[in-house]
Amino acid sequence: MQKNVTLLLYHSLLRISKFLFVRNYYFEQYKLDNNLMKFSLTVSLLFLFYVANAQLPSTDLYMLTMLNNGEKLSIKDPVYISGFNPDGYNNQPSFITPSELYVTTDMYDKNFTDIVKLDLQNEEYYRVTATDSISEYSPTPKAIRSYFSAVRVEKDGKTQSLWLYPENHQTYGKRVLKDIGNVGYHCWLSEVEVALFLVDDPMQLAIGNIKEDITQIVLENIGRCFRQNSDGNLVFIHKITPDLSYIKSYDPEFNNVISIAEALAGSEDFELLNDGTFIMGNGSKLYQLNPEKDETWQEIIDLAEFEIMNITRLATSRNRLVLVNNPK
Repeated sequence: MQKNVTLLLYHSLLRISKFLFVRNYYFEQYKLDNNLMKFSLTVSLLFLFYVANAQLPSTDLYMLTMLNNGEKLSIKDPVYISGFNPDGYNNQPSFITPSELYVTTDMYDKNFTDIVKLDLQNEEYYRVTATDSISEYSPTPKAIRSYFSAVRVEKDGKTQSLWLYPENHQTYGKRVLKDIGNVGYHCWLSEVEVALFLVDDPMQLAIGNIKEDITQIVLENIGRCFRQNSDGNLVFIHKITPDLSYIKSYDPEFNNVISIAEALAGSEDFELLNDGTFIMGNGSKLYQLNPEKDETWQEIIDLAEFEIMNITRLATSRNRLVLVNNPK
């Protein structure tokens, strides 16, 4: 099967022959032969055979244009942007600026993941991490002053720790909350407080204080997606039953949890816009809900014709939306 060039508007994104490579945890710039990183306009899909605990699933990234007239969102023009690793794991997009984002990828080693920065304006990509026998996930820009953060799966293959890396790449980085080894995802609420998704049974929401090196459990049975709203509160999914979940907010100052709206059935990834509108995906469709205006989730677009059939993670910045499609 080949990706449909006409429908996907595929334009060989990230074809320029530049990247940053980490050696001894410092960044060095390399110029490569332009042909080494130029991609054809059609990318063949290979069948990925899953081996337990060996390979991650093949996932695709798409960028769409998003317009908001105050009443209803318009999302259109999907562009396939993971041609740099067409058969691999490309996931967890997080915007740094409206034209740059971090993604997690296995393009350099199928047994481990690294963080890559995509420059959407100049059509370039840069390797951000290259840690030996260690995987990085959940890249989060502007975690605290002059640092970005990521979850690392350490060399023992079990410990999942939270790390801060300097944006100027001058030092190695540092682990925070050193006693916590089961971090799945995270969201910074301030320069000292961070919300944590702790991998446990059941999954737990915790608030960590990196200055005092303490962690407090807040709630159980949560989803993996975190956002911070305009009030500075954490927004997350609380799973009540397998078929019922709620979007809720947590106020760290008053230790208070408030229910916002019922989540879209069967989904746990969402995006929160500046006007309070939520976006969630289910199958091939994107939906919106503004709790102040809408009683139910409203369909925005069905992307089935573009072969986008299983929408998971979402990231937005201004008029851009990047989604992850997990073809299974």
